[in-house]
Amino acid sequence: MAHAHGFATLSLPPHRRVAGWTQAVSDRFVESGFQIAEPEGFDADMLNRDLAALSLTRFRSSGHGSKRVTRSQRQAARGAEEFFLLNLQLAGRGAVRQAGRETWLAPGEFAIYDTRRPYELAYDADYRQAVLRIPRRELLARLGGCDALVARAAAADTLPGRLLQPMLMALGEDMPASQPGTAGDLASALLDVITAGLRELRGEAAPSLCPRFERVKAQAMARLQDPSLTLGALAQAAGVSLRSLHQLFRAQGCTASRWIWQQRLTACERVLRDPAASHRTITQVAFEHGFSDAAHFSRAFQQRYGCSPSEYRRRCGAAAQRRG
Repeated sequence: MAHAHGFATLSLPPHRRVAGWTQAVSDRFVESGFQIAEPEGFDADMLNRDLAALSLTRFRSSGHGSKRVTRSQRQAARGAEEFFLLNLQLAGRGAVRQAGRETWLAPGEFAIYDTRRPYELAYDADYRQAVLRIPRRELLARLGGCDALVARAAAADTLPGRLLQPMLMALGEDMPASQPGTAGDLASALLDVITAGLRELRGEAAPSLCPRFERVKAQAMARLQDPSLTLGALAQAAGVSLRSLHQLFRAQGCTASRWIWQQRLTACERVLRDPAASHRTITQVAFEHGFSDAAHFSRAFQQRYGCSPSEYRRRCGAAAQRRG
Protein backbone atom coordinates (compact mmCIF):
# COMPACT_ATOMS: atom_id res chain seq x y z
CA MET A 1 0.00 0.00 0.00
CA ALA A 2 1.50 3.35 -1.01
CA HIS A 3 1.90 6.16 1.52
CA ALA A 4 -0.64 8.95 1.36
CA HIS A 5 0.12 12.08 -0.63
CA GLY A 6 -2.08 15.02 -1.42
CA PHE A 7 -2.68 18.57 -2.53
CA ALA A 8 -4.10 21.69 -0.88
CA THR A 9 -5.16 24.96 -2.49
CA LEU A 10 -3.71 26.92 0.44
CA SER A 11 -0.29 26.23 -1.07
CA LEU A 12 -1.24 28.55 -3.96
CA PRO A 13 -2.06 32.27 -4.17
CA PRO A 14 -5.84 32.90 -4.21
CA HIS A 15 -6.04 33.79 -7.91
CA ARG A 16 -4.45 30.46 -8.91
CA ARG A 17 -6.35 28.10 -6.64
CA VAL A 18 -9.13 27.12 -9.04
CA ALA A 19 -6.71 26.45 -11.90
CA GLY A 20 -4.35 24.56 -9.61
CA TRP A 21 -7.16 22.44 -8.21
CA THR A 22 -8.49 21.71 -11.70
CA GLN A 23 -5.07 20.45 -12.79
CA ALA A 24 -4.51 18.40 -9.63
CA VAL A 25 -7.88 16.66 -9.87
CA SER A 26 -7.50 16.03 -13.62
CA ASP A 27 -4.06 14.53 -12.99
CA ARG A 28 -5.46 12.28 -10.29
CA PHE A 29 -8.54 11.13 -12.19
CA VAL A 30 -9.39 12.22 -15.74
CA GLU A 31 -9.49 15.49 -17.66
CA SER A 32 -12.39 17.59 -16.45
CA GLY A 33 -13.56 21.17 -16.05
CA PHE A 34 -14.53 23.16 -12.95
CA GLN A 35 -16.98 26.00 -12.49
CA ILE A 36 -16.83 27.58 -9.04
CA ALA A 37 -19.23 30.39 -8.19
CA GLU A 38 -17.06 32.04 -5.51
CA PRO A 39 -13.39 31.37 -6.36
CA GLU A 40 -12.15 34.08 -4.01
CA GLY A 41 -13.20 31.98 -0.99
CA PHE A 42 -12.37 28.57 -2.44
CA ASP A 43 -10.38 26.27 -0.15
CA ALA A 44 -9.94 22.55 -0.80
CA ASP A 45 -7.59 19.68 -0.18
CA MET A 46 -7.25 16.05 -1.14
CA LEU A 47 -5.46 13.05 0.35
CA ASN A 48 -4.57 10.29 -2.10
CA ARG A 49 -3.68 6.65 -1.61
CA ASP A 50 -3.19 3.81 -4.08
CA LEU A 51 -4.32 0.32 -3.19
CA ALA A 52 -3.28 -2.28 -5.76
CA ALA A 53 -5.25 -1.36 -8.91
CA LEU A 54 -7.51 1.04 -7.00
CA SER A 55 -6.93 4.71 -6.22
CA LEU A 56 -8.62 6.35 -3.23
CA THR A 57 -8.93 10.10 -2.68
CA ARG A 58 -10.56 11.92 0.21
CA PHE A 59 -11.77 15.42 -0.63
CA ARG A 60 -12.68 18.43 1.45
CA SER A 61 -14.04 21.51 -0.34
CA SER A 62 -15.36 24.73 1.18
CA GLY A 63 -16.02 28.38 0.41
CA HIS A 64 -16.89 27.69 -3.24
CA GLY A 65 -20.60 28.54 -3.21
CA SER A 66 -22.04 26.35 -5.95
CA LYS A 67 -19.57 24.11 -7.77
CA ARG A 68 -19.76 21.99 -10.91
CA VAL A 69 -17.32 19.41 -12.24
CA THR A 70 -17.87 18.40 -15.86
CA ARG A 71 -16.40 15.90 -18.29
CA SER A 72 -17.42 16.79 -21.81
CA GLN A 73 -18.04 14.50 -24.75
CA ARG A 74 -14.83 15.77 -26.33
CA GLN A 75 -12.78 15.10 -23.19
CA ALA A 76 -14.23 11.61 -22.86
CA ALA A 77 -13.61 10.84 -26.55
CA ARG A 78 -9.95 11.80 -26.47
CA GLY A 79 -9.23 10.15 -23.14
CA ALA A 80 -7.65 6.70 -23.01
CA GLU A 81 -8.81 6.02 -19.45
CA GLU A 82 -11.39 3.35 -18.74
CA PHE A 83 -12.52 3.72 -15.14
CA PHE A 84 -15.58 3.72 -13.01
CA LEU A 85 -15.44 6.41 -10.33
CA LEU A 86 -17.30 5.86 -7.08
CA ASN A 87 -18.34 8.87 -4.99
CA LEU A 88 -19.10 8.22 -1.32
CA GLN A 89 -20.59 11.27 0.38
CA LEU A 90 -19.07 11.94 3.83
CA ALA A 91 -20.61 15.35 4.61
CA GLY A 92 -22.80 17.81 2.76
CA ARG A 93 -24.39 16.58 -0.43
CA GLY A 94 -23.43 16.16 -4.06
CA ALA A 95 -25.10 15.32 -7.35
CA VAL A 96 -23.99 12.80 -9.97
CA ARG A 97 -25.43 13.27 -13.47
CA GLN A 98 -24.82 10.85 -16.33
CA ALA A 99 -26.75 9.03 -19.05
CA GLY A 100 -29.77 11.29 -18.58
CA ARG A 101 -30.02 10.47 -14.88
CA GLU A 102 -29.34 12.52 -11.77
CA THR A 103 -28.98 11.51 -8.14
CA TRP A 104 -28.19 13.64 -5.09
CA LEU A 105 -26.05 11.83 -2.52
CA ALA A 106 -26.61 12.31 1.19
CA PRO A 107 -23.89 11.34 3.71
CA GLY A 108 -23.26 7.60 3.60
CA GLU A 109 -24.69 7.14 0.09
CA PHE A 110 -22.57 6.32 -2.94
CA ALA A 111 -22.89 6.22 -6.72
CA ILE A 112 -20.71 5.19 -9.64
CA TYR A 113 -20.15 6.89 -13.00
CA ASP A 114 -18.17 6.08 -16.13
CA THR A 115 -15.19 8.14 -17.30
CA ARG A 116 -15.73 7.02 -20.90
CA ARG A 117 -18.93 9.07 -21.08
CA PRO A 118 -19.74 12.70 -20.25
CA TYR A 119 -20.78 13.39 -16.69
CA GLU A 120 -21.44 16.24 -14.32
CA LEU A 121 -21.00 16.55 -10.57
CA ALA A 122 -22.67 19.38 -8.65
CA TYR A 123 -22.34 20.71 -5.10
CA ASP A 124 -24.33 23.51 -3.51
CA ALA A 125 -22.37 23.93 -0.25
CA ASP A 126 -19.26 22.76 1.59
CA TYR A 127 -18.75 19.01 1.47
CA ARG A 128 -16.47 16.06 2.16
CA GLN A 129 -16.28 13.05 -0.10
CA ALA A 130 -14.28 9.89 -0.74
CA VAL A 131 -13.72 8.99 -4.40
CA LEU A 132 -12.50 5.59 -5.54
CA ARG A 133 -11.10 5.08 -9.03
CA ILE A 134 -11.78 1.53 -10.24
CA PRO A 135 -10.54 0.08 -13.54
CA ARG A 136 -13.57 -0.98 -15.56
CA ARG A 137 -12.23 -4.49 -16.04
CA GLU A 138 -11.93 -4.97 -12.25
CA LEU A 139 -15.56 -4.09 -11.56
CA LEU A 140 -17.04 -5.75 -14.65
CA ALA A 141 -15.21 -8.97 -13.76
CA ARG A 142 -17.33 -9.08 -10.60
CA LEU A 143 -20.60 -7.68 -11.88
CA GLY A 144 -21.72 -7.29 -15.47
CA GLY A 145 -24.15 -4.60 -16.49
CA CYS A 146 -22.61 -1.84 -14.36
CA ASP A 147 -23.17 0.66 -17.18
CA ALA A 148 -26.89 0.59 -16.33
CA LEU A 149 -26.18 1.56 -12.71
CA VAL A 150 -24.40 4.89 -13.20
CA ALA A 151 -25.83 7.94 -11.41
CA ARG A 152 -27.95 5.89 -9.01
CA ALA A 153 -27.67 6.31 -5.25
CA ALA A 154 -26.84 3.21 -3.23
CA ALA A 155 -28.45 3.49 0.19
CA ALA A 156 -26.42 4.11 3.33
CA ASP A 157 -28.55 1.89 5.55
CA THR A 158 -27.89 -1.42 3.77
CA LEU A 159 -25.15 -3.72 5.06
CA PRO A 160 -22.77 -2.89 2.15
CA GLY A 161 -23.48 0.81 2.71
CA ARG A 162 -22.67 0.56 6.41
CA LEU A 163 -19.42 -1.33 5.69
CA LEU A 164 -18.09 0.85 2.87
CA GLN A 165 -17.51 4.13 4.71
CA PRO A 166 -15.39 2.76 7.60
CA MET A 167 -13.38 0.69 5.13
CA LEU A 168 -12.58 3.71 2.95
CA MET A 169 -11.80 5.87 5.98
CA ALA A 170 -9.42 3.26 7.39
CA LEU A 171 -7.69 2.76 4.05
CA GLY A 172 -7.24 6.52 3.75
CA GLU A 173 -5.03 6.65 6.83
CA ASP A 174 -1.27 6.07 6.89
CA MET A 175 -0.75 2.44 7.82
CA PRO A 176 2.36 0.35 8.46
CA ALA A 177 3.91 -1.41 5.49
CA SER A 178 2.05 -4.62 4.71
CA GLN A 179 3.24 -8.02 3.59
CA PRO A 180 3.36 -8.55 -0.18
CA GLY A 181 -0.09 -9.37 -1.48
CA THR A 182 -1.96 -7.71 1.39
CA ALA A 183 -2.84 -4.63 -0.69
CA GLY A 184 -4.36 -6.88 -3.33
CA ASP A 185 -6.38 -8.75 -0.71
CA LEU A 186 -7.69 -5.48 0.75
CA ALA A 187 -8.59 -4.14 -2.69
CA SER A 188 -10.44 -7.36 -3.46
CA ALA A 189 -12.37 -7.17 -0.19
CA LEU A 190 -13.30 -3.56 -0.91
CA LEU A 191 -14.54 -4.44 -4.40
CA ASP A 192 -16.58 -7.30 -2.94
CA VAL A 193 -18.41 -4.84 -0.65
CA ILE A 194 -19.00 -2.41 -3.53
CA THR A 195 -20.27 -5.23 -5.74
CA ALA A 196 -22.69 -6.31 -3.02
CA GLY A 197 -24.02 -2.75 -2.81
CA LEU A 198 -24.43 -2.55 -6.58
CA ARG A 199 -26.23 -5.88 -6.69
CA GLU A 200 -28.83 -4.50 -4.30
CA LEU A 201 -29.02 -1.32 -6.34
CA ARG A 202 -29.55 -3.32 -9.51
CA GLY A 203 -32.64 -4.80 -7.95
CA GLU A 204 -33.97 -1.26 -7.34
CA ALA A 205 -32.90 -0.07 -10.76
CA ALA A 206 -34.58 -2.81 -12.74
CA PRO A 207 -37.78 -0.79 -13.42
CA SER A 208 -35.74 1.84 -15.26
CA LEU A 209 -34.81 -0.83 -17.81
CA CYS A 210 -38.49 -1.74 -18.23
CA PRO A 211 -40.13 -0.44 -21.43
CA ARG A 212 -43.18 0.67 -19.44
CA PHE A 213 -41.08 2.85 -17.16
CA GLU A 214 -39.15 4.30 -20.10
CA ARG A 215 -42.46 5.24 -21.73
CA VAL A 216 -43.64 6.94 -18.55
CA LYS A 217 -40.42 8.97 -18.29
CA ALA A 218 -40.52 9.94 -21.96
CA GLN A 219 -44.12 11.12 -21.67
CA ALA A 220 -43.31 13.08 -18.50
CA MET A 221 -40.30 14.79 -20.09
CA ALA A 222 -42.42 15.75 -23.12
CA ARG A 223 -44.97 17.42 -20.82
CA LEU A 224 -42.72 19.12 -18.26
CA GLN A 225 -43.80 22.54 -19.49
CA ASP A 226 -47.47 21.83 -18.79
CA PRO A 227 -48.35 23.04 -15.26
CA SER A 228 -51.70 21.23 -15.46
CA LEU A 229 -50.07 17.82 -15.99
CA THR A 230 -51.68 15.24 -13.70
CA LEU A 231 -50.45 11.76 -12.86
CA GLY A 232 -53.65 10.33 -14.27
CA ALA A 233 -53.06 12.02 -17.61
CA LEU A 234 -49.43 10.90 -17.57
CA ALA A 235 -50.42 7.28 -16.91
CA GLN A 236 -52.96 7.38 -19.72
CA ALA A 237 -50.47 8.86 -22.19
CA ALA A 238 -47.91 6.18 -21.30
CA GLY A 239 -50.44 3.37 -21.53
CA VAL A 240 -50.19 2.21 -17.91
CA SER A 241 -52.58 2.25 -14.98
CA LEU A 242 -52.20 4.91 -12.32
CA ARG A 243 -51.42 2.18 -9.79
CA SER A 244 -48.64 0.81 -12.02
CA LEU A 245 -47.23 4.29 -12.46
CA HIS A 246 -46.94 4.72 -8.69
CA GLN A 247 -45.35 1.28 -8.34
CA LEU A 248 -42.74 2.02 -11.02
CA PHE A 249 -41.61 5.20 -9.29
CA ARG A 250 -41.80 3.65 -5.82
CA ALA A 251 -39.28 1.04 -6.96
CA GLN A 252 -36.91 3.94 -7.71
CA GLY A 253 -37.21 5.24 -4.16
CA CYS A 254 -39.25 8.33 -5.02
CA THR A 255 -42.75 9.40 -5.95
CA ALA A 256 -43.85 10.31 -9.46
CA SER A 257 -44.66 13.87 -8.38
CA ARG A 258 -41.27 14.37 -6.78
CA TRP A 259 -39.46 13.00 -9.85
CA ILE A 260 -41.33 15.42 -12.12
CA TRP A 261 -40.48 18.40 -9.89
CA GLN A 262 -36.84 17.30 -9.87
CA GLN A 263 -36.74 17.25 -13.67
CA ARG A 264 -38.36 20.69 -13.82
CA LEU A 265 -35.87 22.13 -11.35
CA THR A 266 -32.96 20.60 -13.27
CA ALA A 267 -34.24 22.12 -16.53
CA CYS A 268 -34.59 25.54 -14.88
CA GLU A 269 -31.10 25.33 -13.38
CA ARG A 270 -29.59 24.68 -16.80
CA VAL A 271 -31.31 27.76 -18.23
CA LEU A 272 -30.24 29.98 -15.31
CA ARG A 273 -26.57 29.14 -15.78
CA ASP A 274 -26.74 29.68 -19.55
CA PRO A 275 -25.42 33.19 -20.43
CA ALA A 276 -27.43 33.11 -23.66
CA ALA A 277 -30.66 32.99 -21.61
CA SER A 278 -29.81 35.90 -19.32
CA HIS A 279 -32.55 38.06 -20.92
CA ARG A 280 -35.27 35.72 -19.65
CA THR A 281 -36.69 36.61 -16.25
CA ILE A 282 -36.73 34.15 -13.37
CA THR A 283 -40.52 33.97 -13.59
CA GLN A 284 -40.39 33.24 -17.31
CA VAL A 285 -37.92 30.42 -16.77
CA ALA A 286 -40.09 28.93 -14.04
CA PHE A 287 -43.34 29.17 -15.99
CA GLU A 288 -41.72 27.78 -19.15
CA HIS A 289 -40.85 24.61 -17.26
CA GLY A 290 -44.14 23.79 -15.61
CA PHE A 291 -44.16 25.93 -12.47
CA SER A 292 -47.26 28.06 -11.97
CA ASP A 293 -46.21 29.82 -8.75
CA ALA A 294 -43.03 31.91 -8.73
CA ALA A 295 -42.76 31.85 -4.92
CA HIS A 296 -43.07 28.06 -4.83
CA PHE A 297 -40.41 27.76 -7.53
CA SER A 298 -38.04 30.03 -5.60
CA ARG A 299 -38.47 28.01 -2.40
CA ALA A 300 -37.99 24.69 -4.17
CA PHE A 301 -34.93 25.97 -6.04
CA GLN A 302 -33.31 27.34 -2.86
CA GLN A 303 -33.94 24.09 -1.01
CA ARG A 304 -32.20 22.11 -3.72
CA TYR A 305 -29.39 24.43 -4.80
CA GLY A 306 -28.72 26.35 -1.60
CA CYS A 307 -29.51 29.85 -2.88
CA SER A 308 -32.28 31.75 -4.64
CA PRO A 309 -32.63 31.50 -8.45
CA SER A 310 -31.50 35.10 -8.90
CA GLU A 311 -28.45 34.60 -6.69
CA TYR A 312 -27.59 31.37 -8.51
CA ARG A 313 -27.75 33.17 -11.87
CA ARG A 314 -25.61 36.01 -10.49
CA ARG A 315 -22.95 33.60 -9.22
CA CYS A 316 -22.84 31.65 -12.47
CA GLY A 317 -22.62 34.87 -14.48
CA ALA A 318 -19.81 36.20 -12.32
CA ALA A 319 -17.91 32.92 -12.63
CA ALA A 320 -18.32 32.97 -16.43
CA GLN A 321 -16.97 36.55 -16.59
CA ARG A 322 -13.91 35.60 -14.54
CA ARG A 323 -13.22 32.61 -16.79
CA GLY A 324 -13.58 34.83 -19.86
